[in-house]
Amino acid sequence: MKYTEEQILEIAKKVLRDLEKEYYKEENIENTWFVEKEELARGANKGKEHPCWIVSVNEPVFDSSQFLTIDDETGEPLYLQTKHAVHEIQKDEDGNYY
Repeated sequence: MKYTEEQILEIAKKVLRDLEKEYYKEENIENTWFVEKEELARGANKGKEHPCWIVSVNEPVFDSSQFLTIDDETGEPLYLQTKHAVHEIQKDEDGNYY
């Protein structure tokens, strides 16, 4: 494990602020945990096991949870999973996530 839970929470807050803009509320972050061998759902390594952090986020508008997956090796977010879809996360040259 390269990152601590505190470091991952800071990364998650930045990612969620960028993605959710005015709807982001820090209190919606429910839980954070490390998974040594998470099977990736998206990207070039889809289906492979990889060390990741999962951050669960309450989505109060639809009364459901979202799951933000963050790569433990790079500290970069990989995707945001909802009950209906998996959304890959990109980063622009200014360091903002979309």
